[in-house]
Amino acid sequence: MEDIPGKDWHLDRRLQITHILSTLSMGIGAILYVGDIRKDVEVLKSQRVEQVLQDQRQDTALLEAKRETLFQLDKIDQKLDRLIEKRVK
Repeated sequence: MEDIPGKDWHLDRRLQITHILSTLSMGIGAILYVGDIRKDVEVLKSQRVEQVLQDQRQDTALLEAKRETLFQLDKIDQKLDRLIEKRVK
């Protein structure tokens, strides 16, 4: 086999400034990205607490509306019973 220059693999001890800068920029970008994710998680946690409180208020309002509707239906039922009793007599 013939030795062809440049065909063999080799390692170079020199570091290029562009390689260092690109590695640093990728590292900084990753740190900023993780920071943004953490900030978003905190915002979502606070919104979750607010949502739970709003859900509880809606549940209370719904139960009150249900009670009021049942009360009104009972009143209608009583009036119908009285009308039926009057017609039977």
